[in-house]
Order: sequence, then C-alpha cells, then structure tokens
Amino acid sequence: MKLAFKIMTIFLLVVNSIAAIVGIAAAVAANSLTEGKTGGDAALGGLAVFVIVLSLIPVALTIYMAICGLRGNYNMCFKLSAALMVLNIVSFVATENKASAIFSLVLSIVYCFMAKKMDDGAY
Repeated sequence: MKLAFKIMTIFLLVVNSIAAIVGIAAAVAANSLTEGKTGGDAALGGLAVFVIVLSLIPVALTIYMAICGLRGNYNMCFKLSAALMVLNIVSFVATENKASAIFSLVLSIVYCFMAKKMDDGAY
C-alpha cells in the first residue's frame, strides 16, 4: 500500500508540475499577446489571464498535497484530496469535458482513500 501511494503521489506531482509550467507559460503568452491593445481586446486578454490563473489553484493544491504525501503528512493529504474532490465535482457540473472530470474525480477518490488508510497506519 505504501509503495502504491508513493507511486501515485509521484505521478500526481509530475503531471501537475507539467500542468503548472504550461499554465504559467499560457498566462505569460496571453498577457504578451494583449500588450498594447485597447478596449475589448485588452479586456478579453485580461479575462484569459484571469481564467488561467484561477485554473492553477487546483494544480497548486494538488502539488502541495503530493509534497505532503511524500513527507508522510497523510492527514493533510486526506484533507486536501477531499477538497479537490469537491472541486472535481464542481468541474464535472460546470464543464462539458465530462470524461476528464470523471477521471480526475476517480483519482481523487482513490487518493483520498489511500491517504486515509495510510493515516490510519495501513502499510
């Protein structure tokens, strides 16, 4: 169980680190594309940057959760994975990409279960 938890934690850390790098690059690109624009173009660019930054919040939570998992702070992992489950449910309801939301929700449920078992001492 401990090995499976560590493997899943490293997987989540790598995937979300890549997502964070891509998100930051997208925000910088959107910002530079709207530089010098006025009116509606500038407003749309600002909205794009805002949406990208908002989408990085769950990524940051997941990275922090994975770091807590690698350090052995399983109680914090459980709490953060429960919060991410709620965000995944909101994502499922709010978006049209249901497959991605379901996949993320299943991963959150499994990780939450594993973190709780690790916190209880199931090695």
